[in-house]
Amino acid sequence: MTSSGQKRAEPTKQRGWLAANYSIPARIVTVVGVLASAWGLAAAVGDTEGENPVSWLMFIGPALAGAFPTIELAWRRDRDLSMATVKPRWFVFPLFGALGAVIVMGVTEIVMRASGAVAAAQAQNKWHYWFAEDGPSAPSIAFGLLGYVAGLLLAVAVYVVVLWPLQILLRPHQAIDENMMDTSEENFRRNRAALALMPIIVVVAVVIAIGLTSENTVLAVVAIAVEVGLVVAGMALQRVDRKRRAAAGVGTGVEIGRKRS
Repeated sequence: MTSSGQKRAEPTKQRGWLAANYSIPARIVTVVGVLASAWGLAAAVGDTEGENPVSWLMFIGPALAGAFPTIELAWRRDRDLSMATVKPRWFVFPLFGALGAVIVMGVTEIVMRASGAVAAAQAQNKWHYWFAEDGPSAPSIAFGLLGYVAGLLLAVAVYVVVLWPLQILLRPHQAIDENMMDTSEENFRRNRAALALMPIIVVVAVVIAIGLTSENTVLAVVAIAVEVGLVVAGMALQRVDRKRRAAAGVGTGVEIGRKRS
């Protein structure tokens, strides 16, 4: 195939991926989330104290629009729940919600500024919660970007807390194979148990971060002790496929109690 042919094939492949993975419900949620962000910005102009929950739609709208394509995998059993398949959803789909929100909020902001509503609100309170005089010059862009980050994090959280456990429960052999672990029946139960510990390890890591940032020493110390125990248990349980990992250039990791061949 010529280079020009390859260039034409790449966009076609990308469009095919979008058509297959960006469902109609996800697109509807994106439109609703984007429009909701504009409603949030309009409400935020009059919300000088930051007390109106509707104002939060400026970033909640695009966040939900970006995370929904991952969330919907929880009930769409015809979809692959592998990390390789799900990961592009975390980074690609939140872009649509964020870009759409930036556009509609940008238009809304221009209209609100042209009408004098923003200036009037700032005159009422120069420390306006959302539109402070010394704040971002374009809140619509700032909150659109925040929506992207929030959508990405929400999608990852849903995968770790919901989809990963579902995959281990419903498709354990697939999960074991995707992680290049020993797929033999002899090590099936221990590898499934090792994978089941992973979401818990991630959640406890978040608890450690909360404990450290909030200076809650007791919480941090207890969470660290639990984390160490979980990691050691995972290393004792897991049995990887050494040949596959070596061929892929991936480290075998630590396997407590297994002899090196």
